[in-house]
Order: sequence, then C-alpha cells, then structure tokens
Amino acid sequence: MWNAVCLRVRLQVEVVVPLQLRAPFTAVMQRLPLLISASLFLFHAADAACARGVYNNKICSGHGSCNPRNLCECDARHFGFDCSQKRCPLGPAWVAPARATDDAHYPVECSNKGVCDYEEGACTCDEGFVGSACQRLECPHACDGAGQCLSLKELSATYAVGSEPLYDSVWDAEMIYGCKCRKGYHAYDCSLRSCPRGDDPLTTGQKNEVQIVQCTATGGSFFLFFSGQGAQVPFDTTLSQFQSILATIPNFPRVKVSFGGTAKTVCSSATANAILIEFIYDFGPQPPIKVMGSLKGVAYLTGGSVFAASAGGILAGRTSVQGTKEWEF
Repeated sequence: MWNAVCLRVRLQVEVVVPLQLRAPFTAVMQRLPLLISASLFLFHAADAACARGVYNNKICSGHGSCNPRNLCECDARHFGFDCSQKRCPLGPAWVAPARATDDAHYPVECSNKGVCDYEEGACTCDEGFVGSACQRLECPHACDGAGQCLSLKELSATYAVGSEPLYDSVWDAEMIYGCKCRKGYHAYDCSLRSCPRGDDPLTTGQKNEVQIVQCTATGGSFFLFFSGQGAQVPFDTTLSQFQSILATIPNFPRVKVSFGGTAKTVCSSATANAILIEFIYDFGPQPPIKVMGSLKGVAYLTGGSVFAASAGGILAGRTSVQGTKEWEF
C-alpha cells in the first residue's frame, strides 16, 4: 500500500531577468518549492491504493471495498488485510466457556469441533463430527445400511403423537445423532443381525401382555398409535377389519384381538366396548397403545370418547396385563 510522500526540493537557478520583471519572478520562485511539494503529494496520493489479494492480485481480493484511508473493508464472508481469508461456518459450540447463565452453546467457528481452512472457508472436523460447521455427531458406519441416522429431535418425533412434547427445544436436539435399526438388526450401528427371540420354556406362570381400548361413539373415527406409528379407525370398524388395520401399522407385532362385550364394532353407542389386544408373539412389557379422538385441535370422533389402558389399568370392567414372559435371543 502506497504512502503519500511530501518532498521539498531546493532548486538553484541562474536567470537573467529584466529589471521590470524581477519582482514578479522573485515571487514565483519563492513559491516554487511549495508548488513542487503539492504536485508530488497529489501524484503519490493518486497512485496509492488498497492491498491486492495474495491469491488473485485484485484490490481487496475482490471481496471488499477500499476506504478513504486505503484500507480494505471486507464483506461478511471474508477478512484479513486484503480480504483473502474466508470465514468458516458457525455452529452451536459443543464446548465453550459460559458467557451467561445457561449460555455456553453460542455460535462459534466450526462448533469448536474442527479446524477452519481459511483459504477455502471450510471446516475440517474432528473424528466423529460432521456437518458444514461440525455441528452434529456422525452416525457410526452410516448405520451399516440397516437403519436410519436420526437426530434426537427426529427420534422423539417417531414416538410422540398428538400434543405430546418433542425433544426439540434444547441445544443438542439437532446435534446428537444415532441409529434407528430396521427390524431384525441391532447394535449401536445396526451392524448385527438379530437372532429369533422367544420365551424361556423352563419358566412357568408367566403371561402375555394384554392392552385394552374402550370406545363409546356414534360417528367419526379415532386414531390408534403404537411406537409413534398409527392408523385411523372408523367408529363402525368390525373385529376383522380392526385386526387388518393394526397390521398396517409399521412394527406393530402379531396380536390377537377380541371384543369384551356383545358389541359388533369397535365403538358402541350405548355401552363402552372393551377391545382386548393380546400380544401373542412379542413377549415381555410392550409400549403402550395410545388412542385419540381428536388430533391437532380437530375432533374426529363424535358422540363419545376413546381410552386405552396397559400395565394393570382398568377399562370397561377389564384389567390390562403387563407381559411377564421372557423375550430373549
């Protein structure tokens, strides 16, 4: 970057001047050093400029503007005396000194889990961390092709239904990732095939899981969920139709369904019908069935209500049973 330079020049000149012109000439010569100094200053000021980029020889690398002080003012994506350095993406800090109460995960370069390459503006993440800002955990071995790599927020959404809370408001909701394995696979990376499970034949006095659904309604439908997956059930669904609907719910195990009263459909207009759902293939305690007559503020079931019970809960005079059989490899 050029600096303006002011030079004072002394000239020694012998000139023969007529007497009548000596006074004006003398005045001009007295001002000559000042005129030369001003000219040199303007010359160097006009020639001065901001730094050129070390990579492309452009003023401010083409990523900023030159201010009146001949300094580069870089755009938001670049920095440095010549604006040649690229900023890396910011992400919530995995680790950082707290700057206030409950404020230790503020945005930082590469989430403090990587090193920034300022030439490229890209993060080189530590082992086990991925993302443009190293802002999330890497699923081990990409779940071995036998599962889904999901965040805690996404995993919670697969189990929460209706107005149930999600794991979506804390700092690591979209940073911690893990594998959700397909049926028949297990382990932290879904790399192992699951052997068949069953009940220990040497143990006795154990019971299958039995859950109960009770519905009283005159119209509409209700929603039934199991492990976050569900289906819509019309109020006048018959026993065989209800069993077919359950079979459409992903990961719903094999069950035996019966009506506890004289009703011919899942919902009765006069008396509450007890729908008994017995788990005859998957043993041990099972996730509770959830039922809803309305969803997201919209009522679907009319003229009644629907409930579910498990783990000893009582509905329509029937007691649900928690499974006690082993469910081992």
